[in-house]
Amino acid sequence: MSVSCSYLQATRALYVILQEQACRQEVKELFLSSTSRCSSTPPTQYAVKAMEALLLCAGYKEQATFMIKHGRWDLLISSDTHHKGVCLLARAMVSLNFQERNWIFHHLMAILNDRDDRRYVPAVALFIQLLKCPDLGSKLEDAIVEEMSRLLRDPKTVVRWLALKGLLNLALRPEKVGKLQHLLPDVLERLQEADRDLIRKAIAALKHLLAGMDRQSTSRAAVKVAAQLLPLFDDVRPGSSQEIPSNCRHVTSKLQVLSITLFKDLLELVRGPNRRQMKEHVLQSLVPLLLLVHDERPNVSQVCWDTLSSAAQFLRWHQLSGLIQHKETWRSCDCLVIHYKERADDFLGQTMAFLQNPQTPVREAAIRFLGLTARQLDQGSQDKLDTICDNLKGLQQDSESSVRCLASQTIFILEAFKNQPPACCSLWTLVHRIRTMCTAESQLIEAAQLP
Repeated sequence: MSVSCSYLQATRALYVILQEQACRQEVKELFLSSTSRCSSTPPTQYAVKAMEALLLCAGYKEQATFMIKHGRWDLLISSDTHHKGVCLLARAMVSLNFQERNWIFHHLMAILNDRDDRRYVPAVALFIQLLKCPDLGSKLEDAIVEEMSRLLRDPKTVVRWLALKGLLNLALRPEKVGKLQHLLPDVLERLQEADRDLIRKAIAALKHLLAGMDRQSTSRAAVKVAAQLLPLFDDVRPGSSQEIPSNCRHVTSKLQVLSITLFKDLLELVRGPNRRQMKEHVLQSLVPLLLLVHDERPNVSQVCWDTLSSAAQFLRWHQLSGLIQHKETWRSCDCLVIHYKERADDFLGQTMAFLQNPQTPVREAAIRFLGLTARQLDQGSQDKLDTICDNLKGLQQDSESSVRCLASQTIFILEAFKNQPPACCSLWTLVHRIRTMCTAESQLIEAAQLP
Protein backbone atom coordinates (compact mmCIF):
# COMPACT_ATOMS: atom_id res chain seq x y z
CA MET A 1 0.00 0.00 0.00
CA SER A 2 1.44 3.39 -0.99
CA VAL A 3 2.07 6.18 1.55
CA SER A 4 -0.49 8.43 -0.17
CA CYS A 5 -3.15 5.72 0.13
CA SER A 6 -2.30 5.30 3.81
CA TYR A 7 -2.72 9.04 4.39
CA LEU A 8 -6.00 9.02 2.51
CA GLN A 9 -7.38 6.13 4.55
CA ALA A 10 -6.11 7.64 7.79
CA THR A 11 -7.76 11.01 7.18
CA ARG A 12 -10.97 9.34 6.09
CA ALA A 13 -10.94 7.19 9.19
CA LEU A 14 -10.26 10.23 11.38
CA TYR A 15 -13.22 11.98 9.79
CA VAL A 16 -15.49 9.04 10.65
CA ILE A 17 -14.13 8.69 14.20
CA LEU A 18 -14.66 12.36 14.92
CA GLN A 19 -18.35 11.99 14.30
CA GLU A 20 -18.32 10.50 17.81
CA GLN A 21 -17.77 12.55 21.00
CA ALA A 22 -14.08 13.15 21.83
CA CYS A 23 -12.07 14.81 24.56
CA ARG A 24 -12.07 18.58 23.98
CA GLN A 25 -8.43 19.12 25.04
CA GLU A 26 -7.13 16.27 22.86
CA VAL A 27 -9.16 17.54 19.94
CA LYS A 28 -7.76 21.06 20.43
CA GLU A 29 -4.19 19.75 20.26
CA LEU A 30 -5.00 17.59 17.25
CA PHE A 31 -6.66 20.56 15.54
CA LEU A 32 -3.66 22.85 16.07
CA SER A 33 -1.32 20.13 14.84
CA SER A 34 -3.41 19.63 11.72
CA THR A 35 -3.42 23.36 10.86
CA SER A 36 0.36 23.48 11.32
CA ARG A 37 1.19 20.87 8.72
CA CYS A 38 3.52 21.32 5.74
CA SER A 39 2.27 23.86 3.21
CA SER A 40 3.97 21.99 0.34
CA THR A 41 1.74 18.99 1.03
CA PRO A 42 -1.64 20.49 1.88
CA PRO A 43 -4.40 18.26 3.24
CA THR A 44 -6.61 16.21 0.98
CA GLN A 45 -10.36 16.69 0.85
CA TYR A 46 -10.80 14.10 3.62
CA ALA A 47 -8.21 15.84 5.81
CA VAL A 48 -10.11 19.09 5.41
CA LYS A 49 -13.35 17.34 6.32
CA ALA A 50 -11.59 15.88 9.36
CA MET A 51 -10.46 19.36 10.36
CA GLU A 52 -14.03 20.62 10.07
CA ALA A 53 -15.16 17.74 12.27
CA LEU A 54 -12.39 18.60 14.75
CA LEU A 55 -13.79 22.08 15.15
CA LEU A 56 -17.33 20.86 15.63
CA CYS A 57 -16.23 18.11 18.05
CA ALA A 58 -14.21 20.59 20.15
CA GLY A 59 -17.19 22.90 20.45
CA TYR A 60 -16.03 25.49 17.87
CA LYS A 61 -19.24 25.53 15.88
CA GLU A 62 -18.97 29.29 15.28
CA GLN A 63 -15.53 28.92 13.68
CA ALA A 64 -16.62 26.01 11.50
CA THR A 65 -19.69 27.97 10.39
CA PHE A 66 -17.44 30.93 9.51
CA MET A 67 -15.43 28.79 7.11
CA ILE A 68 -18.57 27.24 5.60
CA LYS A 69 -20.20 30.66 5.22
CA HIS A 70 -17.20 31.98 3.30
CA GLY A 71 -16.98 28.73 1.33
CA ARG A 72 -13.21 28.66 1.69
CA TRP A 73 -12.35 25.22 3.01
CA ASP A 74 -11.10 24.57 -0.54
CA LEU A 75 -8.23 27.04 0.01
CA LEU A 76 -6.60 24.50 2.31
CA ILE A 77 -6.46 21.86 -0.42
CA SER A 78 -4.26 23.72 -2.93
CA SER A 79 -0.56 24.22 -2.23
CA ASP A 80 -0.76 27.72 -3.74
CA THR A 81 -3.56 28.87 -1.44
CA HIS A 82 -3.00 26.74 1.66
CA HIS A 83 -1.50 29.61 3.71
CA LYS A 84 -4.47 31.82 2.75
CA GLY A 85 -6.86 29.13 3.95
CA VAL A 86 -5.01 28.97 7.27
CA CYS A 87 -5.20 32.78 7.54
CA LEU A 88 -8.95 32.68 7.01
CA LEU A 89 -9.33 29.94 9.59
CA ALA A 90 -7.27 31.99 12.03
CA ARG A 91 -9.63 34.94 11.52
CA ALA A 92 -12.37 32.75 12.90
CA MET A 93 -10.20 31.86 15.91
CA VAL A 94 -9.75 35.51 16.98
CA SER A 95 -13.14 35.33 18.69
CA LEU A 96 -11.92 32.65 21.13
CA ASN A 97 -11.58 33.56 24.78
CA PHE A 98 -8.30 34.92 26.13
CA GLN A 99 -7.10 31.69 27.77
CA GLU A 100 -7.53 29.64 24.57
CA ARG A 101 -5.86 32.26 22.36
CA ASN A 102 -2.99 32.61 24.80
CA TRP A 103 -2.48 28.84 24.74
CA ILE A 104 -2.46 28.82 20.93
CA PHE A 105 0.00 31.77 20.79
CA HIS A 106 2.56 30.06 23.00
CA HIS A 107 2.20 26.81 21.08
CA LEU A 108 2.78 28.67 17.79
CA MET A 109 5.80 30.56 19.16
CA ALA A 110 7.37 27.23 20.06
CA ILE A 111 6.83 25.97 16.50
CA LEU A 112 8.32 29.17 15.04
CA ASN A 113 11.39 28.92 17.29
CA ASP A 114 11.95 25.30 16.25
CA ARG A 115 11.65 26.27 12.55
CA ASP A 116 10.24 22.85 11.72
CA ASP A 117 9.89 23.01 7.91
CA ARG A 118 6.88 20.69 8.00
CA ARG A 119 4.82 23.12 10.04
CA TYR A 120 6.58 26.48 9.77
CA VAL A 121 4.63 28.30 7.01
CA PRO A 122 1.15 27.26 8.19
CA ALA A 123 2.18 28.20 11.75
CA VAL A 124 3.21 31.67 10.52
CA ALA A 125 -0.11 32.02 8.68
CA LEU A 126 -2.03 31.15 11.84
CA PHE A 127 0.24 33.34 13.99
CA ILE A 128 -0.05 36.57 12.00
CA GLN A 129 -3.84 36.44 11.80
CA LEU A 130 -4.18 36.06 15.56
CA LEU A 131 -2.28 39.34 15.95
CA LYS A 132 -5.64 41.06 15.55
CA CYS A 133 -6.49 40.00 19.09
CA PRO A 134 -7.12 43.13 21.17
CA ASP A 135 -5.85 41.85 24.53
CA LEU A 136 -2.27 40.74 23.88
CA GLY A 137 -0.15 41.14 26.98
CA SER A 138 2.82 43.56 26.95
CA LYS A 139 5.34 40.76 27.45
CA LEU A 140 3.77 38.74 24.65
CA GLU A 141 3.76 41.81 22.37
CA ASP A 142 7.52 42.28 22.86
CA ALA A 143 8.14 38.67 21.89
CA ILE A 144 5.82 39.05 18.90
CA VAL A 145 7.59 42.16 17.58
CA GLU A 146 10.96 40.41 17.90
CA GLU A 147 9.55 37.45 15.97
CA MET A 148 8.14 39.81 13.31
CA SER A 149 11.61 41.19 12.63
CA ARG A 150 12.88 37.67 11.92
CA LEU A 151 9.89 36.86 9.73
CA LEU A 152 10.37 40.02 7.64
CA ARG A 153 13.89 38.82 6.77
CA ASP A 154 12.97 35.18 6.18
CA PRO A 155 14.36 33.68 2.93
CA LYS A 156 10.90 32.44 1.92
CA THR A 157 8.82 34.95 -0.02
CA VAL A 158 5.54 33.65 1.38
CA VAL A 159 6.80 34.13 4.95
CA ARG A 160 7.85 37.74 4.26
CA TRP A 161 4.44 38.37 2.70
CA LEU A 162 2.71 36.91 5.74
CA ALA A 163 4.94 38.96 8.07
CA LEU A 164 3.86 42.20 6.38
CA LYS A 165 0.25 41.10 6.65
CA GLY A 166 0.82 40.45 10.35
CA LEU A 167 2.41 43.86 10.80
CA LEU A 168 -0.69 45.44 9.26
CA ASN A 169 -2.85 43.46 11.67
CA LEU A 170 -0.85 44.83 14.61
CA ALA A 171 -0.89 48.36 13.20
CA LEU A 172 -4.68 48.38 13.12
CA ARG A 173 -4.47 49.45 16.76
CA PRO A 174 -2.72 52.86 17.04
CA GLU A 175 -1.55 52.16 20.60
CA LYS A 176 0.58 49.26 19.30
CA VAL A 177 2.31 51.17 16.48
CA GLY A 178 4.93 52.62 18.81
CA LYS A 179 6.45 49.19 19.40
CA LEU A 180 6.62 48.55 15.66
CA GLN A 181 8.79 51.56 14.76
CA HIS A 182 12.09 49.71 15.01
CA LEU A 183 10.82 47.39 12.24
CA LEU A 184 11.03 50.30 9.75
CA PRO A 185 14.44 49.23 8.27
CA ASP A 186 13.11 45.68 7.72
CA VAL A 187 10.00 47.00 5.99
CA LEU A 188 12.05 49.40 3.83
CA GLU A 189 14.09 46.45 2.55
CA ARG A 190 10.88 44.89 1.27
CA LEU A 191 10.51 47.78 -1.21
CA GLN A 192 13.36 46.16 -3.15
CA GLU A 193 11.52 42.87 -3.56
CA ALA A 194 10.82 41.40 -7.01
CA ASP A 195 7.30 40.42 -5.99
CA ARG A 196 4.90 43.33 -6.54
CA ASP A 197 2.33 42.11 -4.04
CA LEU A 198 5.04 42.12 -1.39
CA ILE A 199 5.99 45.69 -2.24
CA ARG A 200 2.36 46.82 -2.12
CA LYS A 201 2.01 45.26 1.32
CA ALA A 202 5.21 47.02 2.43
CA ILE A 203 3.90 50.41 1.25
CA ALA A 204 0.67 49.87 3.18
CA ALA A 205 2.68 48.93 6.27
CA LEU A 206 4.89 52.02 5.93
CA LYS A 207 1.84 54.29 5.85
CA HIS A 208 0.65 52.85 9.17
CA LEU A 209 4.11 53.05 10.75
CA LEU A 210 4.57 56.69 9.74
CA ALA A 211 1.11 57.61 10.97
CA GLY A 212 1.96 56.38 14.46
CA MET A 213 5.28 58.23 14.86
CA ASP A 214 5.91 61.60 16.49
CA ARG A 215 6.60 64.55 14.17
CA GLN A 216 10.38 64.52 14.46
CA SER A 217 10.68 60.78 13.89
CA THR A 218 8.21 60.95 11.00
CA SER A 219 10.22 63.72 9.32
CA ARG A 220 13.44 61.71 9.44
CA ALA A 221 11.75 58.50 8.35
CA ALA A 222 9.97 60.22 5.44
CA VAL A 223 13.31 61.08 3.83
CA LYS A 224 14.47 57.46 4.03
CA VAL A 225 11.20 56.15 2.61
CA ALA A 226 11.23 58.67 -0.26
CA ALA A 227 14.64 57.47 -1.45
CA GLN A 228 13.34 53.89 -1.70
CA LEU A 229 10.14 54.87 -3.52
CA LEU A 230 11.74 56.67 -6.49
CA PRO A 231 12.81 53.48 -8.36
CA LEU A 232 9.19 52.25 -8.22
CA PHE A 233 7.78 55.18 -10.21
CA ASP A 234 8.58 53.54 -13.55
CA ASP A 235 7.88 49.87 -12.95
CA VAL A 236 9.20 48.28 -16.17
CA ARG A 237 11.18 45.40 -14.70
CA PRO A 238 10.90 41.90 -16.20
CA GLY A 239 7.40 40.59 -15.69
CA SER A 240 5.77 44.02 -15.67
CA SER A 241 3.24 45.60 -17.98
CA GLN A 242 5.05 44.99 -21.28
CA GLU A 243 4.33 41.28 -20.82
CA ILE A 244 0.67 41.82 -19.98
CA PRO A 245 -2.16 42.39 -22.48
CA SER A 246 -3.03 46.08 -22.85
CA ASN A 247 -6.56 45.54 -21.58
CA CYS A 248 -5.15 44.19 -18.29
CA ARG A 249 -2.42 46.74 -17.65
CA HIS A 250 -4.53 48.65 -15.13
CA VAL A 251 -3.61 45.84 -12.72
CA THR A 252 0.12 46.65 -12.91
CA SER A 253 -0.51 50.37 -12.32
CA LYS A 254 -1.40 49.71 -8.67
CA LEU A 255 2.22 49.68 -7.54
CA GLN A 256 3.05 52.88 -9.41
CA VAL A 257 0.02 54.68 -8.04
CA LEU A 258 0.71 53.52 -4.48
CA SER A 259 4.39 54.49 -4.57
CA ILE A 260 3.80 57.90 -6.18
CA THR A 261 0.89 58.67 -3.85
CA LEU A 262 2.94 57.80 -0.77
CA PHE A 263 5.80 59.98 -2.08
CA LYS A 264 3.33 62.87 -2.38
CA ASP A 265 2.09 62.30 1.17
CA LEU A 266 5.65 62.28 2.50
CA LEU A 267 6.19 65.86 1.33
CA GLU A 268 3.76 67.06 3.97
CA LEU A 269 5.57 65.18 6.75
CA VAL A 270 9.06 66.66 6.28
CA ARG A 271 10.04 69.54 8.52
CA GLY A 272 13.05 71.63 9.54
CA PRO A 273 16.54 70.35 8.69
CA ASN A 274 15.17 67.31 6.83
CA ARG A 275 13.79 69.55 4.07
CA ARG A 276 17.26 69.93 2.52
CA GLN A 277 17.67 66.16 2.19
CA MET A 278 14.13 65.78 0.91
CA LYS A 279 14.69 68.50 -1.71
CA GLU A 280 17.20 66.27 -3.49
CA HIS A 281 14.67 63.43 -3.72
CA VAL A 282 12.01 65.85 -4.97
CA LEU A 283 14.33 67.08 -7.74
CA GLN A 284 15.03 63.47 -8.72
CA SER A 285 11.29 62.84 -8.98
CA LEU A 286 10.50 65.65 -11.45
CA VAL A 287 11.72 64.05 -14.69
CA PRO A 288 9.99 60.67 -14.09
CA LEU A 289 6.78 62.45 -13.13
CA LEU A 290 6.86 64.81 -16.15
CA LEU A 291 7.31 61.83 -18.47
CA LEU A 292 4.71 59.64 -16.76
CA VAL A 293 1.98 62.26 -17.14
CA HIS A 294 1.89 60.85 -20.69
CA ASP A 295 0.94 57.40 -19.34
CA GLU A 296 -2.13 56.05 -21.09
CA ARG A 297 -3.65 54.92 -17.80
CA PRO A 298 -5.65 57.83 -16.32
CA ASN A 299 -4.97 56.84 -12.71
CA VAL A 300 -1.19 56.94 -13.24
CA SER A 301 -1.27 60.19 -15.23
CA GLN A 302 -3.46 61.98 -12.69
CA VAL A 303 -1.45 60.94 -9.64
CA CYS A 304 1.68 62.23 -11.42
CA TRP A 305 0.06 65.63 -11.98
CA ASP A 306 -1.04 65.76 -8.34
CA THR A 307 2.43 64.84 -7.10
CA LEU A 308 4.09 67.35 -9.44
CA SER A 309 1.88 70.05 -7.96
CA SER A 310 2.86 69.06 -4.41
CA ALA A 311 6.54 68.88 -5.43
CA ALA A 312 6.47 72.41 -6.89
CA GLN A 313 4.86 73.68 -3.69
CA PHE A 314 7.48 71.89 -1.58
CA LEU A 315 10.22 73.57 -3.64
CA ARG A 316 8.35 76.90 -3.33
CA TRP A 317 8.75 77.23 -7.10
CA HIS A 318 5.82 79.43 -8.11
CA GLN A 319 6.56 79.52 -11.85
CA LEU A 320 6.62 75.73 -12.14
CA SER A 321 3.59 75.45 -9.89
CA GLY A 322 1.56 77.67 -12.23
CA LEU A 323 2.59 75.72 -15.33
CA ILE A 324 1.72 72.42 -13.69
CA GLN A 325 -1.61 73.77 -12.52
CA HIS A 326 -2.55 74.41 -16.14
CA LYS A 327 -0.97 71.09 -17.23
CA GLU A 328 1.46 72.80 -19.61
CA THR A 329 3.73 69.80 -19.94
CA TRP A 330 6.46 71.02 -22.25
CA ARG A 331 6.67 74.52 -20.83
CA SER A 332 7.13 72.81 -17.44
CA CYS A 333 9.94 70.69 -18.92
CA ASP A 334 11.54 73.75 -20.47
CA CYS A 335 11.29 75.59 -17.17
CA LEU A 336 12.99 72.68 -15.39
CA VAL A 337 15.98 72.27 -17.71
CA ILE A 338 16.64 76.01 -17.88
CA HIS A 339 16.36 76.54 -14.13
CA TYR A 340 18.63 73.58 -13.33
CA LYS A 341 21.15 73.66 -16.19
CA GLU A 342 23.79 72.13 -13.91
CA ARG A 343 21.67 68.99 -13.55
CA ALA A 344 21.45 68.35 -17.31
CA ASP A 345 23.54 65.18 -17.02
CA ASP A 346 21.26 63.77 -14.33
CA PHE A 347 18.16 64.65 -16.36
CA LEU A 348 19.59 62.90 -19.42
CA GLY A 349 20.43 59.77 -17.45
CA GLN A 350 16.93 59.61 -16.00
CA THR A 351 15.29 60.21 -19.37
CA MET A 352 17.22 57.51 -21.22
CA ALA A 353 15.81 54.93 -18.80
CA PHE A 354 12.33 55.76 -20.16
CA LEU A 355 13.27 55.00 -23.77
CA GLN A 356 12.39 51.37 -23.06
CA ASN A 357 9.00 52.11 -21.53
CA PRO A 358 6.30 49.80 -22.94
CA GLN A 359 3.95 52.71 -23.71
CA THR A 360 4.42 54.62 -26.96
CA PRO A 361 3.43 58.09 -25.60
CA VAL A 362 5.99 57.76 -22.79
CA ARG A 363 8.78 56.73 -25.20
CA GLU A 364 7.90 59.68 -27.45
CA ALA A 365 7.95 62.04 -24.48
CA ALA A 366 11.37 60.68 -23.45
CA ILE A 367 12.79 61.31 -26.93
CA ARG A 368 11.48 64.88 -26.96
CA PHE A 369 12.82 65.53 -23.47
CA LEU A 370 16.27 64.25 -24.51
CA GLY A 371 16.34 66.78 -27.34
CA LEU A 372 15.16 69.49 -24.98
CA THR A 373 17.73 68.73 -22.30
CA ALA A 374 20.59 68.39 -24.80
CA ARG A 375 20.26 72.12 -25.43
CA GLN A 376 21.94 72.70 -22.07
CA LEU A 377 25.10 70.76 -23.03
CA ASP A 378 28.10 72.77 -24.12
CA GLN A 379 29.84 72.32 -27.46
CA GLY A 380 32.50 70.10 -25.90
CA SER A 381 30.05 67.46 -24.70
CA GLN A 382 30.69 65.20 -27.69
CA ASP A 383 30.77 61.97 -25.66
CA LYS A 384 27.44 62.73 -24.02
CA LEU A 385 25.82 63.57 -27.34
CA ASP A 386 27.23 60.35 -28.82
CA THR A 387 25.71 58.38 -25.95
CA ILE A 388 22.30 60.00 -26.52
CA CYS A 389 22.44 59.25 -30.24
CA ASP A 390 23.48 55.64 -29.61
CA ASN A 391 20.47 55.15 -27.35
CA LEU A 392 18.17 56.75 -29.90
CA LYS A 393 19.50 54.56 -32.70
CA GLY A 394 18.07 51.57 -30.89
CA LEU A 395 14.62 53.14 -31.29
CA GLN A 396 15.00 53.35 -35.06
CA GLN A 397 13.85 49.72 -35.02
CA ASP A 398 10.91 50.41 -32.70
CA SER A 399 7.58 48.72 -33.44
CA GLU A 400 5.83 52.13 -33.63
CA SER A 401 6.47 54.28 -36.71
CA SER A 402 5.96 57.51 -34.73
CA VAL A 403 8.77 56.51 -32.36
CA ARG A 404 11.08 55.51 -35.22
CA CYS A 405 10.47 58.80 -37.00
CA LEU A 406 10.93 60.94 -33.89
CA ALA A 407 14.14 59.11 -32.95
CA SER A 408 15.60 59.60 -36.46
CA GLN A 409 14.72 63.29 -36.49
CA THR A 410 16.25 63.88 -33.06
CA ILE A 411 19.44 62.04 -34.06
CA PHE A 412 19.65 64.25 -37.17
CA ILE A 413 19.39 67.41 -35.07
CA LEU A 414 21.95 66.25 -32.49
CA GLU A 415 24.42 65.08 -35.15
CA ALA A 416 24.14 68.45 -36.87
CA PHE A 417 24.66 70.20 -33.53
CA LYS A 418 27.86 68.20 -32.91
CA ASN A 419 29.28 69.29 -36.27
CA GLN A 420 28.58 73.01 -35.80
CA PRO A 421 31.52 75.37 -35.19
CA PRO A 422 31.96 76.64 -31.59
CA ALA A 423 30.44 80.02 -32.50
CA CYS A 424 27.05 78.32 -32.77
CA CYS A 425 26.86 77.61 -29.08
CA SER A 426 23.34 76.30 -28.63
CA LEU A 427 21.09 73.63 -30.02
CA TRP A 428 18.27 76.17 -30.13
CA THR A 429 20.29 78.22 -32.67
CA LEU A 430 20.64 75.09 -34.79
CA VAL A 431 16.92 74.39 -34.58
CA HIS A 432 16.18 77.87 -35.94
CA ARG A 433 18.53 77.22 -38.85
CA ILE A 434 16.86 73.91 -39.58
CA ARG A 435 13.49 75.62 -39.63
CA THR A 436 14.61 77.93 -42.42
CA MET A 437 15.62 74.95 -44.53
CA CYS A 438 12.39 73.01 -44.12
CA THR A 439 8.79 73.53 -45.03
CA ALA A 440 6.10 74.10 -42.43
CA GLU A 441 4.68 70.65 -43.08
CA SER A 442 7.92 68.89 -42.22
CA GLN A 443 7.77 66.41 -39.34
CA LEU A 444 11.32 67.43 -38.57
CA ILE A 445 10.11 70.85 -37.46
CA GLU A 446 7.41 69.24 -35.36
CA ALA A 447 10.06 67.18 -33.58
CA ALA A 448 12.15 70.25 -32.88
CA GLN A 449 9.31 72.43 -31.64
CA LEU A 450 7.68 72.25 -28.27
CA PRO A 451 4.07 71.03 -28.53
